[in-house]
Amino acid sequence: MAEPQAAAGAVADPQPTLPVQPRQGPTAQDLEKARVRAITNLCTSCKIDNNIRDHFIGTGLPVDTVSDDILQIVQERAKNNTQEVPSRLGLTEKETQRFSLFKAIRATDEKNWTDAGFELECSRAIAKRLNKNNVPHNRFFVPMEVQERSVAYSGGSFATGAYRAAMNAMQQRDLTVGTTTAGGFLVGTKNVSFIEVLRNRTVATRMGATTMPGLVENVTIPCQTGAATAVWMANEASTITESQQVFAQLALSPKTVGAYTEVSRQLMLQSSPAAEGIVTSDLASVAAIAYDLAVISGSGASGQPTGITNTAGIGSVTGTTLAYAGILEFQTDVAGSNVMPAAGGYVTTPTVVALLMARVKFTSTASPLWEGNIWDGSMAGFPGMSSLQMAAATMLFGDWAQVVIGEWGTLEIEVNPYANFQSAITGIRAIVSMDCGLRYAGAFSLASSIT
Repeated sequence: MAEPQAAAGAVADPQPTLPVQPRQGPTAQDLEKARVRAITNLCTSCKIDNNIRDHFIGTGLPVDTVSDDILQIVQERAKNNTQEVPSRLGLTEKETQRFSLFKAIRATDEKNWTDAGFELECSRAIAKRLNKNNVPHNRFFVPMEVQERSVAYSGGSFATGAYRAAMNAMQQRDLTVGTTTAGGFLVGTKNVSFIEVLRNRTVATRMGATTMPGLVENVTIPCQTGAATAVWMANEASTITESQQVFAQLALSPKTVGAYTEVSRQLMLQSSPAAEGIVTSDLASVAAIAYDLAVISGSGASGQPTGITNTAGIGSVTGTTLAYAGILEFQTDVAGSNVMPAAGGYVTTPTVVALLMARVKFTSTASPLWEGNIWDGSMAGFPGMSSLQMAAATMLFGDWAQVVIGEWGTLEIEVNPYANFQSAITGIRAIVSMDCGLRYAGAFSLASSIT
């Protein structure tokens, strides 16, 4: 049956339409574009290969995971890519041990490199890589392999790898033959060992700080400091508040300082055990101690890096009559910042350790807060160590893997043959560079005025 025709002049009913809703915040496509843009920017700033960047994007990894992976890539690149470390010449073990600082110092002092041809060749190779064509005659560069070697002496060996790190104070010691306590004990009679000065125990790298040796340029480490916000929708007309991830960068740049000592020409010629081992060991030890102190408590002023305890945003614990609840508060501070320690641990002074070993978790039980000995122990499931590097009556807990230490590995030595011309005293200045910082300030918590 034919359908009835509409009456002439009648207006047909309009087709029903759905109401147009305003755009409700960022779409999934917008969020994905933001993720891709953030990853691309991070990879570009850290010179990450495009194929790795595409892998990060293609696998759907969140930006915070990508930033962790980029940090590992930058760290491994600094360790393994010798092309990016001008001072790493690829020396063999034999060549590394052959390099003599004292030969180079004497050659510089006497302006005669006849007996130090190998050392001159190494220095020139490094200078060429650094594009330094007019190096003063009284300055030379030390290969990275030499900085990392152990210098033998009659009583054992000195690890000199600490040359990679910077020092935050100038140290001076005059070594001569005539004065026994300043060098004379090293000549004349046959010495079979050398008694070193007792020094503070270093902390940061022992606890698991992340190190990047052999850097050349300034470095920026990406990190995510804020996340997008999830919003529940009460109904189909509810709006989603727009939010974005927040990113930051930990910038590392060389903080340079040096160590200085003076050595007589006669000592360099006569010393036994080798003055080279003693002098270089002393410079290395001074470097290691000041390097470590800068990581822990560097002021961030007067050329020093900013250390952990002076970083804005770290947690705090009341040190008054510190008890088990306070020990746990260190951990709740870090947990409250959503940090799960990969290399967690407590560091404090020997005096505080003794105090905690005499206190118990629970009354009338053998449950000391610090278990172990004065030097090494554990508390509440994490390792602990003591050192005089920490300020008196303080304790630090955190994820030490979040400490990033950059090391610029070109050790530069400058010789002053006129430190005391009449006495043939030569001044030796060693300059090295480092910087440090925290990826997440909330990864640490500090207590002071502990009683």
